[in-house]
Amino acid sequence: MAAVAAVLCGLVAGGPSATAGGKTAAKPKLVSVADFYFGPDQVTVKRGDAVKWVWAASNTYPHDVHLKQGPKGLQHKGSYSTRTTAVTNARFTRTFETPGTYRFICTIHPTQMKLTVTVLKGKGGS
Repeated sequence: MAAVAAVLCGLVAGGPSATAGGKTAAKPKLVSVADFYFGPDQVTVKRGDAVKWVWAASNTYPHDVHLKQGPKGLQHKGSYSTRTTAVTNARFTRTFETPGTYRFICTIHPTQMKLTVTVLKGKGGS
């Protein structure tokens, strides 16, 4: 279990970062990874903003985050998915630079756990 948490912690991006205009990136939108659902199941962010998935402490089953479908031309699709599963004590953060619609699932519970992230063309940050 500790090894799973350590691997996932390695996937987590650092804190807010400066953008090209010198602005600090907005706080990530939080999504709970709970037993059998992502909460909320729809998130909208601006280009350059991030989503942070946090595994619920009350979970009793393992879950992951997997990009099922992304916008046309998206590169490095594998970097939008966790590399392992966890029950609790995990986080995964991803910054979205390509506008469009992203569809995520938990590969263990694909019919129950679905999330849509919509990335708008406008640049995010504060």
